[in-house]
Amino acid sequence: MKATFNDFIQNAPNYKKFDGNLEAIHIFKNILSDDDNIIAMIDISEAEKPALCACLSQVESYYKSQSSPIFNLTDNFTKQALGTMVRVILEPFGYLIKSQKNIPKSFNPQFVTSAMTYAKTGPATMKVVRRVVRRIEKI
Repeated sequence: MKATFNDFIQNAPNYKKFDGNLEAIHIFKNILSDDDNIIAMIDISEAEKPALCACLSQVESYYKSQSSPIFNLTDNFTKQALGTMVRVILEPFGYLIKSQKNIPKSFNPQFVTSAMTYAKTGPATMKVVRRVVRRIEKI
């Protein structure tokens, strides 16, 4: 089963202040945990780039759309919480922290300037399944 926001709070109790934070929950559930974004974070990790690069523009766009953000990406503690969310989401797939790197300028980072890279070095309880299948044409 994919990690939940509650898993994030339980695995990182120092971020308990975000429990019930609707913006943090939205970012976790609707952006970071989106299947396409999980796959993209895994793919970009394989390219040895920070996993967050895969959906950073979505996270930052959501942040900018809030008139009075309560999950503040100008705050270092909040940015660390965001990174921990990524870690909690990728761990069930066997991806563990490798190192911290700057976000490449090509991703146009506005608030988050560095993030963790990941490598598949841990045990996995989940996997991404990709297949190429032939379409059967109806006659």
